[in-house]
Amino acid sequence: MLQKRYTVDFLTKKMEVNTGQAPQYFIEDSHEAIIQPEEWEAVQAEFRRRKSIGRNYSGHSVLATKIVCGDCGNYYGIKTWHPNTKSRREVLQCNRKFSGEHKCESPTLDEQQVKERFLAVFNRIFVSKDTLLSDCQVILHTLTACEELDAQIAEITREIEVVVALTQQCIKENSCSAQDQESYVKQHNGYVHRYEALTSSLAELEEKKTARLTQAKNIEGFMGELSHKDAPLEVFDDRLWLAALDCVVAHSDGRLVFKFYGDIEVEG
Repeated sequence: MLQKRYTVDFLTKKMEVNTGQAPQYFIEDSHEAIIQPEEWEAVQAEFRRRKSIGRNYSGHSVLATKIVCGDCGNYYGIKTWHPNTKSRREVLQCNRKFSGEHKCESPTLDEQQVKERFLAVFNRIFVSKDTLLSDCQVILHTLTACEELDAQIAEITREIEVVVALTQQCIKENSCSAQDQESYVKQHNGYVHRYEALTSSLAELEEKKTARLTQAKNIEGFMGELSHKDAPLEVFDDRLWLAALDCVVAHSDGRLVFKFYGDIEVEG
């Protein structure tokens, strides 16, 4: 933003904040980004995802960030057994396994065990790589087709502008001429309530669009990782785990259900 301040007196060099006294100019892409826009958007999407989940979250392990307890719905975390001894061991366990009256029956998992199961599951779906990519492309096209949402957003935005103008006109008329204040307050409050309802609807539509585009971004990441693989995996890949997997649900009977982006679920 240029001319955020302006010179009041050239002799004394006195400056004041520009609140409309002089033109201001906003220039985009004038500096190289410290954080790339794509990376920034990905992080913001992750913030929104974690906030929407509403469960205890631990980011100390790439595995823990994806494993969800099938019993209580909370995330798994890294727990240390027998610390400060030769038998010291780290395991994956539901963060609320022993909290409250209900004790989760979800299993305690070994990190290597989870990695091996992931490798087996991914290699199983890798056999149908071309079909998966084709199906994901169809889902991607559906998610990014936001014309109807955009039209609704534009319509509500226009209606908000009208309500704002009517509210300003109402206030101006009341300040310029004597009016019945009871009628004025009723009319003004009606505009305010309408404005609040419209802005709430607009926020819901924008959130819905953001969620769809975020989901599309996740599927694109999965497709990118899948398309770059030319052969089944032999070793665990952190990047693939994060990019391809939505979550893993650990059930009390020991089953792990791997949920990949693109509505793909595989039991391992």
